[in-house]
Amino acid sequence: MAHAAAHLLHSAPAQPPNGLRPLAQVVVGAIEDARVEQLLARELPGVRAWFDAPLRAAWQADGLSFFALLSRLDLALHDERCPDDHHWVNKARTAFDAARRAHGLEDAAAFRRLASILANDLGQMRVRHEPRQLAVPAPYRDDHSHLWAHKRNAEETQNLPAPEAPPPVGRPATASPPLTPSPRDEAAAAGRDTPTLHLYPEWDRRLERLRPDWCTLHEWAPVQAVETPSDAGLGRTRLPSRLPLPSRPSVGPGRRLRRQFEGDELDLDAAIDAVLSRRLQQTHDGPVFQRRAPQQPPCSLLLLLDSSLSTADQDAQGRSLLALEQVAAWQLARTVLAARGRIAIHAFHSDSRARVHYRRLLDFGQALDARAQARLEALQPAWSTRLGAALRHATRLLTAEPAERRAVLVLSDGAPSDIDAHDPRDLVEDARQAVREAAQRGLPVYGLIVDPGAATCARRIFGVHRHRVLARTAPLQRQLAALHAHISGI
Repeated sequence: MAHAAAHLLHSAPAQPPNGLRPLAQVVVGAIEDARVEQLLARELPGVRAWFDAPLRAAWQADGLSFFALLSRLDLALHDERCPDDHHWVNKARTAFDAARRAHGLEDAAAFRRLASILANDLGQMRVRHEPRQLAVPAPYRDDHSHLWAHKRNAEETQNLPAPEAPPPVGRPATASPPLTPSPRDEAAAAGRDTPTLHLYPEWDRRLERLRPDWCTLHEWAPVQAVETPSDAGLGRTRLPSRLPLPSRPSVGPGRRLRRQFEGDELDLDAAIDAVLSRRLQQTHDGPVFQRRAPQQPPCSLLLLLDSSLSTADQDAQGRSLLALEQVAAWQLARTVLAARGRIAIHAFHSDSRARVHYRRLLDFGQALDARAQARLEALQPAWSTRLGAALRHATRLLTAEPAERRAVLVLSDGAPSDIDAHDPRDLVEDARQAVREAAQRGLPVYGLIVDPGAATCARRIFGVHRHRVLARTAPLQRQLAALHAHISGI
C-alpha cells in the first residue's frame, strides 16, 4: 500500500512510451520505483524499513540475468552502502545520485533519461529480456502498467515484433525465436541466400600486432528476390520516390593545368607574380604557363553506412539517424551517377567478433532501380559497431574496382564499440590500423561522423584532414555531397 501511495503521489500515469522497447520500459519502471519510494521516505522516514526486507530477500548478489541485475539495481538504489561490484549497477547508482543532486527527486524527466541510458547499456551487454515474463524482483512492487499509455491499434504498435509465419508442415513450432538468429534463419527472413563468410585480422593494441583470422564477417550480397518499395513493411524508411535529379556537371574537352613549365599560353596569375617579383628584386623561377589536360576520370566511391542499434535513436522531430542516412545515401547515389561516377552503398553492424554483418545494398555498376531502393529501405538497425573488419572488407571489394580514383566514405554516429571489446580504445586503434592498410593500397578512407562527442576518435581513426564531425541537426545530404565533391575533385 505504501508503494502504491508513492506512485499515486509522485508518478504521472499513462505516459506515452515514445518508442521505448519493453526492456527499456522495465528499466524506467525500476528507476521510477526507487525515485518515488525515496520521495515518500523523505516525507515519512519510517516507511524505508518496510521496503528494506523484501528488497534484500529478492537480492541475487552474483546473478547476471536480467531479473538478477534488476534485483541488484533495486537494492543498490535503496541502500547506498550495499556493496556491489557490477559495473552496470555501480554506474546506475552513481548516475542516480548525480541526478538527485543536480535536478532533485521531483524531476521525473531527468530520471527517465537516465533509465533510457541504462537500458541501452543492457542492450549493448546482450542481456536477454523476455517481454512475456514479469520482471519485478520484489513481490510488493507492481508491473508498472499504470505508467504507460499502451496503444492498442495494430498500426500504432509497429515497434513490437512482427508475428512469425506459420512453420512448414512437419516442422514443430517453437515457443519463441532464438536470441541471435543463425545466418540461415536471418537469410530466410530477408528473402536471401545464406551469407558468405570471410575471416579478417584485428589489431591488438597492447601487443601492437594483428591477430590473424580474429573476426568472422558475414557478407550478404544483393539478389533479385527482394520486395518492391510498394511492399515495404511498417517501420521502414520510405525514401522519396521522386527526388530531383541533380544537374549533370559540364564536362569540357579537358581540364586546365595552371603554373606549368611548358604550355600553350601564359598563365596570367603566374605571369603577374613573376613581374612583381622582378620589380621587387626577388628571385622568381616558377612556372608561368598553362595547358590543357585530359578530363579527370570519375571517382568510384564506396559508401559504408553504420547500421548499429544506436542509429535508431530519434531526434526532436521523431526521425532516426538511420532514416536520415538512407535518404542521404539515396540522394548521393543519384548525384554520383549523374556525374558519370560509380558508387556502391554497403552497411554493417556487429554482434561480437564472431558475427560482423556486412550488407551490400548497391554494388558498382548496378542500376539505381526499385530493387535497390527496396534493399536500402529495408535496412534495420541492430547490435554494435565493429568498424575495423567492415573497413577491411570494403577495402577488399574496392580494390577490384578498375577505376583510377577510388575512396571509401564511412557514415557513422560515433566511436566503434562491441560487446566483447571492454576497452573502447581497442576498436578505435583497430579501425585506425584498417585505415592505414587501405592507404597502403592507395585507397583513402574518409569519415563523416554525426556525433560531436566523437571528434577525438574520428581524428584518431581517419586523420586530421579526412573526417568531418556533425551535429544531429546538420544537413546530412549537403555534407555528403560536399565530401563527394572534395574526393572526386569536382
